[in-house]
Amino acid sequence: MLRLFFDMDAVGVAAGVAVLRAASRGGAVSGPRRALLALVADGGREPEVWEPVYQNARLVGDLEVGAAACIAAVDATLGKGRGFDAWEAWGGRVADLLVSGCDMSAQARAALHLRQGLIALLRDGDARAAERAAAAGLSLVDGEQSLPLALALGALAGLTDCLAGHVVRADVRLSDAAFLCHRGVSGALPRALALSTLGLVKLLLGDAEAASRMLDRVRLDAAAGSLPECLLLLVEGHRLYAATALGMGHTVLDLADRIGGRVRPARNLLLEAYRHLALGAVALRSGQALRALVHAQESVGCGRRAAAQFPTLVAALLQLQALADLHRVEDAEACLARWYPEWTRLGLQRIAAIACQEQAMLKARRGELDLARRYRSKALTLLPAGESLLPLHRSQAWVDELDGVLSAADAASPESAHVVIRTAGEFVVEIKGRRIYDRDWKGVRTKSLLMALVAEGCYKIPAVRLADRLWPDSEGDQAMQNLKVALHRLRRLGCAPGETPVNWVHVKHGQVSLAKGVCWVEGDGLSTRSATCRISP
Repeated sequence: MLRLFFDMDAVGVAAGVAVLRAASRGGAVSGPRRALLALVADGGREPEVWEPVYQNARLVGDLEVGAAACIAAVDATLGKGRGFDAWEAWGGRVADLLVSGCDMSAQARAALHLRQGLIALLRDGDARAAERAAAAGLSLVDGEQSLPLALALGALAGLTDCLAGHVVRADVRLSDAAFLCHRGVSGALPRALALSTLGLVKLLLGDAEAASRMLDRVRLDAAAGSLPECLLLLVEGHRLYAATALGMGHTVLDLADRIGGRVRPARNLLLEAYRHLALGAVALRSGQALRALVHAQESVGCGRRAAAQFPTLVAALLQLQALADLHRVEDAEACLARWYPEWTRLGLQRIAAIACQEQAMLKARRGELDLARRYRSKALTLLPAGESLLPLHRSQAWVDELDGVLSAADAASPESAHVVIRTAGEFVVEIKGRRIYDRDWKGVRTKSLLMALVAEGCYKIPAVRLADRLWPDSEGDQAMQNLKVALHRLRRLGCAPGETPVNWVHVKHGQVSLAKGVCWVEGDGLSTRSATCRISP
């Protein structure tokens, strides 16, 4: 029965307890083991009830029962979804048993390593420590010794791989494990852990259809009714992500209502944090940045009240993304400065890389292309060699926009530049390959401003000089205000309503410049300094 317990076979354990009771063999079982079986039979959902069992087991030297009590207490806290500060004491006991319990079975020690990894990841947000625990557990069991533990530990290892940036490795290993899930001895809970983690990996790889199929396998499993409620709700959260990526609007609303209706009454703060994270991602993808920010803040709050660091670390990325979309540049940069050291220290390299990718987009949209390149390069160096910089909470169109802006910035020809200005003969402006006609200019002075910029050499022209040149009859302050309005209109030239413009006209230290790399100025018909007018690299 202890072996069944370590293998997470709840149905088998319940049947064993019933058999023992029916056969009246409880008297032949030692005190700690009898207490363990009684609590298992009663459900033992409160972590505190396992304390006396653990203490008695240690007193009589029954380390396997002590291990079972630790495991049950950790699982009970996970099921409640709050009070993860209690894991500090139980984590210490798990570590003590792993050091002193060399005579325990391989299953008992592997099951302890699994809980050690969960404590490290969820409470501390430490993916590196969780990965070490998963590896230690896997070294003790394989498919022959304990397929259920091998599947559960493989799921934990796959999740830590994803967080570290090894998404392809996680996909390969979990896809192999999925072939073993059809075996009856795999167990309902380990099977669900492996398949739901594989579904999450498919989502991270951008294959929402494969993710949806994998998550449906968990949901439609004949043994799904025996799974813990918290795991079923976690799977529903993954399905919410997949439905969003697939554009299944009605399914998204359905799932959001269903998850909220089951999570809120249970006061499960861990799942509540994940619910807000998923809804925030939905809002971000649909352009509702403010709603995404509120959900991110709620997710952070739930994680803190639960004393679980992991949801806070993940929600911080969503918070940064929402701030970037709201053009709250300083707040987004402060968010990165606050969390980047934590992400990298704890082995969350993929999250750190995505955050750098977000900063690259933020800088690119502001026309700070050198900084944008630097952030994207930094993001790539955080990932293992060969891994792609895949987005999170973003559409492919968002990635294409970033690639397009930076590709244009690296342009060596007018065909690939964002803005092309021709001055030989007729003054012609093209933005994103489309010619700007007289009807497209937002006021005569907007066009005059660009012509003046080109005539002055395109780079580092004093704003005061431009204002005096274009509005000679206006007072200084009014002329500068007119210039500010004209610059705003110039940047939005060629943009659709609601579209975020590329900042191809910079103002820095009172000087106005066309952005290097983004603009291509051809010919010198208006230029008084033709050598500096060609500002592409």
